[in-house]
Amino acid sequence: MELMKEIHKGDEAQRLLESEVYIESMQKVREGITKAMQDAPMGDEKTHNRLVIALQLLNQIEKQIKEFATTGKMAKMQFEQNTLRDRIRKVSGF
Repeated sequence: MELMKEIHKGDEAQRLLESEVYIESMQKVREGITKAMQDAPMGDEKTHNRLVIALQLLNQIEKQIKEFATTGKMAKMQFEQNTLRDRIRKVSGF
């Protein structure tokens, strides 16, 4: 069932986002990129551009994981709603 797959992925994403290892890793990588940007010579546009791209990619990874978590939460709500609707139908005979 596709809904269950979305719920599972969402739960995994949420656990990852709350993981101390993930949080610290993201922070250290972000700080490393920022420090490298500060340390790069002013005229070194190529290095600055690469570091900006690295930061953008890091942000995109985080955004995607958050989207998986959000999608999983929505799938869980839909599953619960479907389950409740099915129970109501059984009780009411529809």
